[in-house]
Amino acid sequence: MAYVLIVDGQVKKMKDNVKKMQEMMKNWTKPLFERKNKPFAPDDLVQQHDAAIGPRLDDIKTDGKEIHKLMKDTVDHIRPDKKSYTWLAYVDYVNGLIIEGVTIGIEGSMNFLADQINISFNKHHQLLPMFDIRVDLRDRDVCFDPTIGSNSRGNGIKDIIYKIIEDFISISIQTPRLDSGNGDYLVEIKDQFTLFGCMQVISNNMIEIEQATQDFIRQYQDKEFLWKETLEENFEAFLNTGEDPREQKHVILNDDGQEIEDESFEWMANKILVGVETRQPPLDNFDEKIIFLTQVKNEIAEMKTSVDIGWLRVNVNPLIREL
Repeated sequence: MAYVLIVDGQVKKMKDNVKKMQEMMKNWTKPLFERKNKPFAPDDLVQQHDAAIGPRLDDIKTDGKEIHKLMKDTVDHIRPDKKSYTWLAYVDYVNGLIIEGVTIGIEGSMNFLADQINISFNKHHQLLPMFDIRVDLRDRDVCFDPTIGSNSRGNGIKDIIYKIIEDFISISIQTPRLDSGNGDYLVEIKDQFTLFGCMQVISNNMIEIEQATQDFIRQYQDKEFLWKETLEENFEAFLNTGEDPREQKHVILNDDGQEIEDESFEWMANKILVGVETRQPPLDNFDEKIIFLTQVKNEIAEMKTSVDIGWLRVNVNPLIREL
């Protein structure tokens, strides 16, 4: 009977300690990314995230130490043969619980982030944008600052999102392994299919916002002559739509009343019109061009200075000033 009571006490201690571990790991499911109710410049959002995630990861690291203490408490109470198959199986079982806890924690943060960068989700919940970015002219091209995709400086919107995901995955390195006492759970986490699915959703949402921002850029295509060409180039092209009198046939009547080529015009043109722009469109063409450019000017004046594209707020003022 005494033996039964001892075994019952040992089993109870093992169950209680496992339950405490699981309760601690439930806290890991709280998203590691916090979204504020206003848009931030990308650098500011990164700083805000870095400041917030540090203490959260420290808490998880503390939980990891507590899990090891609970495991030691179990060992002290049941004094197992640490090389026995039964004990090794138990360690593997608890190890699996930790891998599950880490996976669920990362999955929770990734699912939360996936929602935050989903255009339909933002529209349905009427959320304010996360990022405040600019659209500007650079090297005769309309572009976002920072870029929507990745860039060499690593400060594109996609770079920032993927850096945040790396912070989620770092949950796996906060707790030392139970089976060896050192190392981490990063290798096991990289093989979790549920996380592959979360990553695919995030990737699809990034493709969605990249397409939406490209659609936004395309609305300016009818005005690209304003930045693709200099004023001189555009005016030169306009003049070239006119006729050059030197290319026209100039005739005079001879004594017999017949038309002959006026060689004096060609002689004069070769003497005094060398290097002179002689193409001149009709005055009606000038009027049409002025009306067209006035219309373009009015359209630019009526452009919105700020546009929300899903979870991005775009400041259009820099582009409007350039145009």
